Amino acid sequence: MKRIFIILITMLAAGSGWAQHRSQFSQYIFNQLVINPAYAGSKETLTLNAFHRTQWVGLQGAPNTQTFSIDGLTKNKHLGLGFHATRDEIFAQNRKNIEVDAAVKLPVSETGILSFGLAAGVSHFAVNGSKLVTGNDQEDPAVIAAQKETTWSPSLKAGIFFHTERFYAGVSVTDLLGIDKDINYDPERHYFFNVGYVADLSHNIKVKPSIMLKENFDGPTNVDLNAFFLFGERIWLGASYRTAMNIFKNDFEAKGLSSKDAVVAMVDLYVTKRLRLGYAHDFTLHGNLNDLSTHEISVGYSFLRKEATKMVTPRYF
Repeated sequence: MKRIFIILITMLAAGSGWAQHRSQFSQYIFNQLVINPAYAGSKETLTLNAFHRTQWVGLQGAPNTQTFSIDGLTKNKHLGLGFHATRDEIFAQNRKNIEVDAAVKLPVSETGILSFGLAAGVSHFAVNGSKLVTGNDQEDPAVIAAQKETTWSPSLKAGIFFHTERFYAGVSVTDLLGIDKDINYDPERHYFFNVGYVADLSHNIKVKPSIMLKENFDGPTNVDLNAFFLFGERIWLGASYRTAMNIFKNDFEAKGLSSKDAVVAMVDLYVTKRLRLGYAHDFTLHGNLNDLSTHEISVGYSFLRKEATKMVTPRYF
């Protein structure tokens, strides 16, 4: 039970309070539609992605998350469409989101595209009260009656995404609509900013540094510092350092806790030009959790165009 409380304290220190938890991904650069609806259609092909993340394996109540997304570019090349679904569970709470994404894409230079996107859908939130009681507590009729409560709410998020062949930057915001307090469901608005660039180290090796910030102005800013190396257009090897910084001087509890979170090792393999397989392992830096493993697996598939071309232009994000 002690470690269950550590989960709550740890997430509060990372700026993701109990009812404000947002999904966390280590391989987010391959899952950007879930973060930013303006990303829809950026790969210019119909693309499917699926992710499964199990955090702190063996710890009761630890977070686990699954997502599925599909997006592509319409024939006029100025409209990207997509769909994504997310399931996120931590301890007694469970949140599911289903959203449709649309992005308007405007050429602003020879290779630069600026996109504006919206995602609209529904969010289902549930609290399983049976996970919050033990022993004689279950004999209390009030507790039994509250063993499981659920609510549905509309969801809306927006984003802006700019990219060239080698550079990208995006800003997005979640939970733009009102909140539902029927069961103390308070999905705080979160803001994401990410930026990355691909540079050549040699003919067959490229490097891709990137940064992502996640902020809700009710805790420290979550910061991911990432570096990927691409070998022969097939193998991505990367590492990430995740921490928390009080960039905006927010006033929150647990300021004295360590801001260190994790170091991540990642590998993504393009088995073919269409099929990608990925794996990430998080090494937790919290003293009470550093003996627990976090695993994230992913798969992506692109339906490449059948146009007669000598080479398929690689997309690095």
